[in-house]
Amino acid sequence: MPRISIPAAVFAVASLLAGGVPAAEAENFSISGTVTYEGEPLKRYPLRMDADPNCEQIYGGKRVLSRDSLIGEGGAIENVFVYLKEAPEGTADDTPAEAVRLEQRGCLYTPRILGVRVQQDIEIVNDDPTLHNVRALARANRPFNIGQPARGTRIKSFRAAEKPIKVKCDVHPWMAAYVFVMEHSFHSTTGSDGVYRIDGLPAGSYELVFWHEKLGERVVEVDVSGDVEGLDLIFEGSE
Repeated sequence: MPRISIPAAVFAVASLLAGGVPAAEAENFSISGTVTYEGEPLKRYPLRMDADPNCEQIYGGKRVLSRDSLIGEGGAIENVFVYLKEAPEGTADDTPAEAVRLEQRGCLYTPRILGVRVQQDIEIVNDDPTLHNVRALARANRPFNIGQPARGTRIKSFRAAEKPIKVKCDVHPWMAAYVFVMEHSFHSTTGSDGVYRIDGLPAGSYELVFWHEKLGERVVEVDVSGDVEGLDLIFEGSE
């Protein structure tokens, strides 16, 4: 597992002139950057939506490509999960009361990458006019396989940290999502622009993990004593 050591800290000019970081801001730093890809183009393959007439009708017969390697403009990688390997000491808080939503929409899972807290509810919603099922291939947690009727909703949660748990649909085998069950909230998922951002960090040294379902995992060591901007990562490789 490659590791990169990046001692990077960006301080506000006002704080430098004042001789330090104001106490009110001492535990509210952020890490942000962009994740990109360099190498041979990653292949995307057509999904067999015609295996279910309901799925095919949603797209009007148009071709739909796989979503496991979405590379955008400038090599920006979508769906990279970025998280702290260990939470900062003294930052533990309660499990969020609000549920995280995982949708079956257009015969695809949305979002494809999901971060939740231990014991946080996941609201699994079938927005499609067809039957799905939800199979969670958990190991540290109890795996489950439940039916999901058209326009139906299920609530599930996981009792132990585990990353990642693959969630699939046996009815439509191209459907997949990955759930990271976390003991903290210091994580982010890149969008189509490849950008991530993690807020609310106290000063300290951290291991930042970048995970992608096809490109693997990278670990970056970073020292935080102010906002860290432009902590970019490049995945290199070919199929």
